[in-house]
Amino acid sequence: MKILTILTKRTLRLGLLAFAVTSATFFLVSLIPGDFFTALEANPNIRPETVARLREQYGLGDPVYLQYFHWLQRSIHLDFGYSLFYGRAVSSVVANALFNTLWMGFPALTLGLFAGAILGTFHAVQQHRPAGYLLDFLSAVALSLPSVILGLASLMLASGTQWFPVGGMSSVSLESPNPLAWILDRMHHLALPVACIGLPVTAIVEKIQYSSAKDTLEQLHVRSARARGLSRRRILFMHVLLPSLNPVVSVLGPLLGAVLSGSLVLETIFSWPGLGKATYDALFNTDIYLLLGCVACGGLLLAVGNLVADLLLFLLDPRTRYFSKETF
Repeated sequence: MKILTILTKRTLRLGLLAFAVTSATFFLVSLIPGDFFTALEANPNIRPETVARLREQYGLGDPVYLQYFHWLQRSIHLDFGYSLFYGRAVSSVVANALFNTLWMGFPALTLGLFAGAILGTFHAVQQHRPAGYLLDFLSAVALSLPSVILGLASLMLASGTQWFPVGGMSSVSLESPNPLAWILDRMHHLALPVACIGLPVTAIVEKIQYSSAKDTLEQLHVRSARARGLSRRRILFMHVLLPSLNPVVSVLGPLLGAVLSGSLVLETIFSWPGLGKATYDALFNTDIYLLLGCVACGGLLLAVGNLVADLLLFLLDPRTRYFSKETF
């Protein structure tokens, strides 16, 4: 019953978040002079009446508040408009872009969570030893490197060594591949983008897990486990790693935001046709309905990430079930 209450509240917040984000995006973009058809006005072969007719056809000649009101009306019926840049429905473009982004973001987030949790726990155990100091230095370096630097360095590595593809999702020479060849080719193209996104995520999780595991090592139940003669592996996994995961789980939503923001740059660098690339194309071509769809999708992903984090905390940590109801 408690979980149902959480889901109901979070679903309502999803709707409010989508409304707030799309409203702010629409009115901010409306401040940009011109629209998608502005470039046509400079073409002497296109009559001004034709441009005006196109604006009227796609509703871009209406006042800003009317454009947004009409978009909200259509959105209730899951009609998010038409992408002038891609030449098809916004829902189709966003769904395809989201699927491609998840191809890159989900492995990066998963690997970052697992690697960061393990390295953070190991760092806590080795905190006053050379291995601990080395991890401290490496995580600081990883956190200080911007996504664009990682992406450009990866492109230089790919072009200089020919070990990895320079960009794209699949090889042009791969014609009618069997499933195994297709999967191997996709993994080959994913290697560098996933590494560029996963490295900062790993560093963030490592820092959080290190701080939590260091405090857990000082708890009474860990000393009791040692006194009972439990193996070192069992103590680290059952009594240190798992109990100290709560802070990592609680930042799952912001980590998803970090993955999406990293994708915005890296998808452009690696020519990966995902949500970040679609957002970039929509913004720089003033394709306002596509931009609204991309921003709304990104906001909903963040909210879903926070919801999943809350549910995991609720299921993994019994203490959260006895806090005030206002917590959820």
